[in-house]
Amino acid sequence: MTRRVIEPVVLNAREPAGASRPLGELGAELRTRINRIIGAHADPATGYLDYRAIGETAEFRGFVGLTGGLATGRPEELPTAEAQIAFWANLYNALTLHAIVTLDIQNGVGDVHEFFRRVQYDVGGDRLSLLDIEHGVLRRNRPSRNQPARVFGRGDRRLRWVVTRFDPRVHFALNCGARSCPPVRAYDPRQLDGQLDLATRGFVNADVEIDPAARCLTLSRIFYWYEDDFGDVPGFLLAHLDPGPARDWLAAHRGAVTLVHRAYDWDLNDASVRA
Repeated sequence: MTRRVIEPVVLNAREPAGASRPLGELGAELRTRINRIIGAHADPATGYLDYRAIGETAEFRGFVGLTGGLATGRPEELPTAEAQIAFWANLYNALTLHAIVTLDIQNGVGDVHEFFRRVQYDVGGDRLSLLDIEHGVLRRNRPSRNQPARVFGRGDRRLRWVVTRFDPRVHFALNCGARSCPPVRAYDPRQLDGQLDLATRGFVNADVEIDPAARCLTLSRIFYWYEDDFGDVPGFLLAHLDPGPARDWLAAHRGAVTLVHRAYDWDLNDASVRA
């Protein structure tokens, strides 16, 4: 497959900032728009989105118009860890959606060379890519297997946006437009703990496969890439699996299981295409 090469693009650069608004207020309105888009255009069975239909709606155009206001934001407008995590998780999902529709991505985000680095928003005068938001801001600039270098170097102005608390459950709040990603949701700082718990439990219970005969767990590659974020992976799974035979078996054998990580399906999570 030939990948499209683009220059880094700030998707909200042409949208007027308008009157300055606190990021918490702007984030709440973006959250409302995202929820409406999901409600109207997500497949209830898969969570996949109909991107072509979304791009033709007034709701999407209104959402895009709101992103111009991000350019005047300041970190102190997100005073709590809950406000920060919810805002940046929603912004990650918003930027992914915005980019897929605007760049007319057909097969998957791999259509665009270095997609996660090249699509960006201006937030408070800082250019932040999907890579920056996930690894620099939400993961607190931590290295990982798939991002071994810290994305923000010493003295980087964007360090001011790093969330004050890391929560590993945020991995199940981020949707990068791939079929293997958790479904798109919008997060409210007032309900964040419950929403992250619901998202994590939903993903873990749908994803983890246990083979008792082989003493093997098959699970998402997310648990390989970010193993250090979860600490004890079997322990994390036990904390989020529903009561039942699978959880009981893992509790009895957690010290002697093999973890197998399935290949990630990077095809576009497009509801208009049947898998």
